[in-house]
Amino acid sequence: MKALSHIFAENGEKAMRRILMIVFLALAGHVSNGQQLPGIELIMRLEGVDSPEDLDPYDVERLESLLNRSLRINHASLSKLKEAGLLSHYQAVSLIDYRSRHGDVLSYSELSAVDGFGADFVERIAPFISLESSSLPGMVASDFGTSHEMAVKAASKTVIGSPETDPAAFSYALKYALSDAGPFAAGIAFAKSYDGRGLKPETVCGHIRYDLKRGKGKVVAGDFNARFGQGLALWNGMSVGSLATPSAFLKRSSGVSASSSFSGAYALRGVAADVTFGRIRFAPLMAFRHERKSASLLPAANVSYFGRHGQCGITHYAEFSITSERTSIPDMKTSADFAVCLHGTDMFAEYAYDWASGSSAALAGTVFPVAEDMRMAAMIRFYPPGYSPHRSAAARSTTKCTNEHSVSLSGEAALGGWLDLSGKEGFGSSVRRATCTFSLDAACFPEAKEGEDPRDIQLKANTEWTVMLTKAFRLKSKVSERIRTWGQPFRTEIRTDVTYMSDPWIATVRLDAVCSEGFGFLSYLEGGYKASKMAFYMRQGVFFVDNWDDRIYSYERDAPGSFSVPAYYGRGVWTSFNASWRFARWGRMYARAGVLAYPFMQKKKPGKAELKLQFIFDV
Repeated sequence: MKALSHIFAENGEKAMRRILMIVFLALAGHVSNGQQLPGIELIMRLEGVDSPEDLDPYDVERLESLLNRSLRINHASLSKLKEAGLLSHYQAVSLIDYRSRHGDVLSYSELSAVDGFGADFVERIAPFISLESSSLPGMVASDFGTSHEMAVKAASKTVIGSPETDPAAFSYALKYALSDAGPFAAGIAFAKSYDGRGLKPETVCGHIRYDLKRGKGKVVAGDFNARFGQGLALWNGMSVGSLATPSAFLKRSSGVSASSSFSGAYALRGVAADVTFGRIRFAPLMAFRHERKSASLLPAANVSYFGRHGQCGITHYAEFSITSERTSIPDMKTSADFAVCLHGTDMFAEYAYDWASGSSAALAGTVFPVAEDMRMAAMIRFYPPGYSPHRSAAARSTTKCTNEHSVSLSGEAALGGWLDLSGKEGFGSSVRRATCTFSLDAACFPEAKEGEDPRDIQLKANTEWTVMLTKAFRLKSKVSERIRTWGQPFRTEIRTDVTYMSDPWIATVRLDAVCSEGFGFLSYLEGGYKASKMAFYMRQGVFFVDNWDDRIYSYERDAPGSFSVPAYYGRGVWTSFNASWRFARWGRMYARAGVLAYPFMQKKKPGKAELKLQFIFDV
């Protein structure tokens, strides 16, 4: 606390400015509803984050795929329900039990009555699922037939006003997926980035998968993901994440799942299985990686017990590094985890031991209802400085699961009455007039980040308010504050969106201000049209950010499989255009064009122009 007092004493004027900004924001308010939301907002609601930059790119690609090819919950086995990453184990088991006793779920209202779901959760997952039905009570749904999906993407980027730089760059990606071919499924993807030379793909990602009978498990060869527990030991992928809402506190582990991502950068490669014996799941895997002068092997296994209300499991892995001179074990961890749901309250924890450093890490949390329209979440985390963050993706305050002792609290509430949305009927056609979320995170770093201080401290606070001004106008505002004892001690951000939504038209005005080392400002106006078969959006923006510590992130619309959250820095303007068109039952087209320039800077800075085209074919 002395360190924080010192910060306020040395930066009193800056602190006062930030307090005034926070008071201003508190008077502004915040907004959210389900009226024809863009895909990225639907994903943010499901993942429980308030900013696109807090999303995992792999999860975005997976959920974008579900937006276009919904999870058939009346057809999916327990293994597929969990692998999709939409449901917790408790919800998946509850749905399987309901289907066996009452038959297929035929409406979203019926699904909200299934134990463990509820109307609010069903509204969040509704865009990602379908209720196709072909069975009677006690029967298993029949197969829907083999399906094929192919995506082709090409893009070109040109640097403007810099003769010393390569004037143009080219990228492409190809992806093919086969599913529901009996017990078999397969996928493969090739990609070349702008930095790659020639036409040879830089990454190749693919798999072959075999599903065991009666949904008892699967075997995957090739590229796959392994995500167990709460991510403290083995959870591959780039999990950015935040703890802005209670929905983000509890991770929904998917176990072993096949991967054929455009990038493939975070997938494991080898052989993995996921087999269920009654209430016990055994998931062994062997991954390998080969480089020019070295190789590595990663044997791992998870054993989990699943009950009616929760699960517990043990995970162990050891990474063997092999060179011509020696073989070593640079990373080895063992973890134990559990997650239960009792009377609407989720409780979860994980403990992990790092054999290489001899240190232990742990986390524990809960998500619980406070009232009919309010719920909260709390979590404590203990990650010692010696704990290796390699292959970990648990909740955290900074970028890595190490050197952190922290506690987090979050809540969300719905306020006011209900508002009927224009042009909508049935489930989800009414929303609350206002919603509010808040989060607090306090972290102590035993090993100082910078300088000679014995330790560092960081406090983060975030609040959002969502208000439906009318049936068509939405106000969405966010205020975040970060105070820490190293680097720039303060960072305050205020973001406000005013959105007009009246099917099929949508328009948004954003104002985003950051105060840290100096002052940064970004604003854009976006208009669009969204119908059943086509959509297009055009955005015009401007930004003034003179210091890198004041940089502002803003999500840019793109085609499925491409996730872009650029950091705007300097003084410039940009224009972007995005369009999608389902030209046939079996085909979709996506196009993007964008130009970025820096006309307001005294020191000349090159801009860039980008053109991208993508086709997706479904058969």
